[in-house]
Amino acid sequence: MKMVPLIVFGLFLISCESSGSIIDSAENITEPTVDYSFYIEQTIEGVAVQREVLVHTPADLNPNEKQSIVIAFHGNGGQNDMWMNKFSSFVNSSEFIGVYPQGHLKSWNLGTEASTADEVYFLNQIMTKLETYSFSETSKVYGIGYSNGSGLLNKLAIETSYFTAIAPLASQLIAGTVPSVSTVPVSVYQMCGTADPIIPYDGGMSVVGHTFLSGADSALSWALAFGCETTPEIEMLGSDQIYTYQDCFSGKEILFHSVHQGNHSLNQSNDPDFYNRIWRFLKQF
Repeated sequence: MKMVPLIVFGLFLISCESSGSIIDSAENITEPTVDYSFYIEQTIEGVAVQREVLVHTPADLNPNEKQSIVIAFHGNGGQNDMWMNKFSSFVNSSEFIGVYPQGHLKSWNLGTEASTADEVYFLNQIMTKLETYSFSETSKVYGIGYSNGSGLLNKLAIETSYFTAIAPLASQLIAGTVPSVSTVPVSVYQMCGTADPIIPYDGGMSVVGHTFLSGADSALSWALAFGCETTPEIEMLGSDQIYTYQDCFSGKEILFHSVHQGNHSLNQSNDPDFYNRIWRFLKQF
């Protein structure tokens, strides 16, 4: 039986108490886009909110064939369907099933955002639902997050044990939310732009209201928590620098991709191999 990985992407978050349930919205396979979509009902500040989760499957999905999962988290002000075009080629080639949650008020709660939702609860409910699908390989769950979603992904990887590997893009660790020796090891592909005007590459207070570790200190924090070699291997990718921390617990690896003169978009428009490179890293684990 062919195994296909599951990936998750995300941004920034801070937990609050909430409760809720899962409501199905569609169970019919009709197009090579979104199928099996569902809603999580969650109480946020005393109000019952229906939070959408898109499940991106190939047109020829075999419901009995286990596939990896990638959970992707949009940035602040974004929509979950932004991932559809980015990942269609992967999904249609049965590389993975895409799962795209929607942030409350288009944001993820990390403490200063519009959302005050309990995002750990939200992820727990998403995973509970995914475990009911015959095609979900929930031992192969990957996460990808952009900006605010990247901050959330870091938090979720620290506070839960669902992810095999993650790719936090355009964000570093927030001061006070860092991994420790009690964190379940996860492989990390961290990507930061040296000229990012939103998340300071060298660390410090951001315009989004959080204080960040530098890109280098964030990567080292993951490496120290997971017992990796603390002197990274360094290689060049054009003008970019790649720092790799190896020999980590459980065979994991920490990779820090420093994008030379990269802005908050990480210069994606100039890099046709952007997501292919990330997926090649993630699916090793």
